[in-house]
Amino acid sequence: MSRKSLGIRVVVFLCLAMLMATGMSFAEEQSWDNIIAKAKEEGVVVTYGTSSRLGKVAPLMEELFGIEIQHAKMSDMEITERLVREKEAGIVAVDFIMAEDILGVAGQLLPYGYVESFVPDMYTDKISAAYLDPFVFLVQPRTIVYNTEANDECPITNLWQLTTPEWRGRVMMRDPEITSTNISFLAEIVARPDEMAAAYKDFFGEEIQLTTENAGWEFVKRLAQNKVVALGSDDDVAEAVGSRGQTNPPVGFATVGKVRLNIEENLVLGVAENIQPINGYHYPAYGLIVTDSPNPNAAKLLVRTLCTDEGMQAWTQDWGNFSTNPDNSYASDNPLGGLDVWSSLTWPLTLEATAQYSRDVLDFWIIHRQ
Repeated sequence: MSRKSLGIRVVVFLCLAMLMATGMSFAEEQSWDNIIAKAKEEGVVVTYGTSSRLGKVAPLMEELFGIEIQHAKMSDMEITERLVREKEAGIVAVDFIMAEDILGVAGQLLPYGYVESFVPDMYTDKISAAYLDPFVFLVQPRTIVYNTEANDECPITNLWQLTTPEWRGRVMMRDPEITSTNISFLAEIVARPDEMAAAYKDFFGEEIQLTTENAGWEFVKRLAQNKVVALGSDDDVAEAVGSRGQTNPPVGFATVGKVRLNIEENLVLGVAENIQPINGYHYPAYGLIVTDSPNPNAAKLLVRTLCTDEGMQAWTQDWGNFSTNPDNSYASDNPLGGLDVWSSLTWPLTLEATAQYSRDVLDFWIIHRQ
């Protein structure tokens, strides 16, 4: 084993060990009469989050408990930087965060005690254990999308097609250098070499000839070299792929919710299904309480509200947004179905793959992109 390989394994082990050592706050006894009474005394919960929709929960919290939500939308990087900077300055100004950066949350914020995972006890038996620690309240799939005006069906049936000359310069995605979940997806691909090798043989009809360590790395290299167009947002991807009047449109990776732009902006966007070895990925939105926050009970009450159907309506009434509580509803006209369907069509982003490969994958991507 090389020193680099050993070092990576040590980092992953330490990351996972530290995460387990944080403990699970939902194992503690919870007196909700007491929590609600104290939350009402606090009167406010201050939140940082990657989505403005968190602020839309404010009317419900005000109506049910008389508690105000003060929300600031910011990127994952900004959330992490502010929490660390404020903590180092002895300031705790926020109570709750919504974050999507797997490595930032599970590799830094949780293990080093900046945040805590809390799950209301009435939901620990309902929500899958995979979403309990760290607590995930929302799941969103990002998948291949295509132009339905130019194509009767998705022109992509296998991920390896994206590396071929036919699709050179015609694959759109949110820039991996600024999108941690896309890097985590590439890390997940690297972690699944056997599946990528089988998909290669299925498409090309022959065994893969490697110039890298395995078929996962080979895919990342060839994709990067095939002039992928890196854009700033999923909206940009949706517009590039789904605009009308194109004779030879690109394909792209975008969140399923962008299909709503067919109505709002007259796009013709479709979502792929049955792509080998996978359509895309689904990524978590963590809901975590800041350690030593000024309003911890109001934060706990917000977490409980986000476990309810009414509390999740800001997300789940829209396509491609699924509560981790299986009792909660989702938009009935969601493309292809609910979380159970999308969980089978897309890979989860795992902490293990992200921790082990993401930093190297990012460097590798930058080196080979054209």
